[in-house]
Amino acid sequence: MNEEKINRAYLETLSFPDLVKLADEYGVDVPEDLDRRFLITELLELAEENSRDEDYGMVISSGEAMSMDTHLPKSYNETQISCILRNPVWAFVFWDISENDLAMLKSLPEYSLALRVCILGAANDLNPVEVFEIEVPKSINEQYVLIPSGRRFIRIELVYSSGTGREVLAFSSVVNIPKGSEFVENNQPGAANKFPDIIKLSGIEKILSEHYKNYCHSFS
Repeated sequence: MNEEKINRAYLETLSFPDLVKLADEYGVDVPEDLDRRFLITELLELAEENSRDEDYGMVISSGEAMSMDTHLPKSYNETQISCILRNPVWAFVFWDISENDLAMLKSLPEYSLALRVCILGAANDLNPVEVFEIEVPKSINEQYVLIPSGRRFIRIELVYSSGTGREVLAFSSVVNIPKGSEFVENNQPGAANKFPDIIKLSGIEKILSEHYKNYCHSFS
């Protein structure tokens, strides 16, 4: 195999199938739903681990080479959406739309984009038990989403609406939300929580008040 300089700038120029092919050549098993960014990180870590072994033919480039072009592309030309938990209250959602799908959308008389938040009863459920949508501007590709309290599994879908109907462009993997304290989930201004005196010494009441003001206040 010809020696290649493996660095982030080089990997960002490759399509996802080319990244999978490169990973396969070095014995890395790539799951079908692996995010492109995580795959690039895995390849970089593998290159660093094997840089001292000439049999792998992988070379970590010098800082001088990295300084030539380290700008990330604006788009990976793949229609996909991902959801990452910031904490049990907030999820960070980001997406990308391929050139072909974008051209299709622009050919419509009028269209709008939305995030459809699907609440699932179990991780392997196909049909949600609850759904709500958040309309997003066409000019952005990321959004924080407030997760309703008491939910365990969510899936985010990127949907578009036009005169011809509504269609799903992409959907994320199912995200498992850690179960939080009932005191946090049910906290409301003026609500009386019967904490034992010893627990009150920890400052739990002030913590709940600050949590409400910082995370739930604008959405009650």
